[in-house]
Amino acid sequence: MDSTDIFNYLFESFNRNRIKYVILHSYKNFPDKFNSDIDVAIDVPKITDAIELLDQTLQGTGWKVVQYWRHENYAVDCVISNAKEYLQVDFCTNYERNGRLVIPVEELLEGRQLYRNFYIPSVRAEFRYILLKKILKRFFSEESKKQLTLLWMQMTLDDRIKTKEVLSYFFGKNSIEKILKCIEIEEFNTINLEKVYKELKCRTFDFKDNLHYRIFDIKRKIERIFHPTGLFIVLLGVDGAGKTTIAEELERRYVTAFRRIKHYHSRVRVLKDLSQIKPGSRPINASNPHGKKERSGKVVSLAKFVYYFVDFFIGNIVISIDKIKSTLILIERYYYDYTIDKVRYNLNLSDRFINFFGHFVKKPDAIFVLTGDSKILLGRKKEITVDEIDMQIKRLEKRFLMNPQVTFIDTTRKTVDECVDQMLFICNQIMRERRKWI
Repeated sequence: MDSTDIFNYLFESFNRNRIKYVILHSYKNFPDKFNSDIDVAIDVPKITDAIELLDQTLQGTGWKVVQYWRHENYAVDCVISNAKEYLQVDFCTNYERNGRLVIPVEELLEGRQLYRNFYIPSVRAEFRYILLKKILKRFFSEESKKQLTLLWMQMTLDDRIKTKEVLSYFFGKNSIEKILKCIEIEEFNTINLEKVYKELKCRTFDFKDNLHYRIFDIKRKIERIFHPTGLFIVLLGVDGAGKTTIAEELERRYVTAFRRIKHYHSRVRVLKDLSQIKPGSRPINASNPHGKKERSGKVVSLAKFVYYFVDFFIGNIVISIDKIKSTLILIERYYYDYTIDKVRYNLNLSDRFINFFGHFVKKPDAIFVLTGDSKILLGRKKEITVDEIDMQIKRLEKRFLMNPQVTFIDTTRKTVDECVDQMLFICNQIMRERRKWI
């Protein structure tokens, strides 16, 4: 099943089982094109029930929930995948923001309409949801502006009267009259967002709900520390193995699976390269890293190593925080390359010394070693000799062949898509198995 098939299967299954839900917004192109996450309000007793329901519904389809993260008492974001495509299905039982219960699920579902083969909110419910959400975010996107005006123009006179009555609770009669007039004439710039935002926050504050949210948020953050939803991947391999090409394809395929993606070469680089510290100096020519004629001595090598090791150590903190924030971290080469390709880094240090300090460097969730036929690899990038390529492949095999967390991939026998498919399958297993499921 592709993404269109699984979308249809999922919501047709909900329909058959009489599960009440609505897709809240941005549904116009579904399921032909997914321009955004699939935001769903669903009538279940607890938000954790939505995760379990989704996981059970997907059984036997080839798709699975590979990760999820809670961000409110009544909301959860779920990432589903078949190891080729990814969709993010976000559930809420009530619309809540920062401990403020803004719209109960009953109101979001009231008067729902069948659109194609899935349900959407009534015009009034969708208008109210988008307006309150955008004010709480203090930002109207161009799409939301068009949608609000369109929805307002579609309302009957009775709908408009009832909408004003409900929204008056959040802003007061005079404020809502001005907001609705601005929406009708498409003059969103005249809405004082800061003022109406403060008014909305004040009117929706509830001490009990807020206290409940604060307690939940502390528990959520602790849970995220022990079960981070980000992923740290390292790509190793000699020149010509396709590290950068494959990393870029991974980024493209993973764009909906993580909140953000960070792609580094060698290390996180909080500290500058030594070649860039001296004023007026130029970076080392990276196109020919093996063309250095002078070799560093032990003292110079040790000084360089200490400097860069400090950067790796700082990088440990950066990577850990990013993983907690649902970030995909991709690093090509990384610390391990110091023993695989010493000529590139001009380090005159023993493998034992470098490997010892490797124990203090952040370990990846997955390591992929890209290898292949040395003659084909040389044809792709003529930076080093066949003998040096063979030597690096032997070092990679000696270091990682027996490591169960490392996967060797022959990029001279597989296409980029085939390599990435294999990597995604392994990463999906890692993400799903690393935490306790609901």
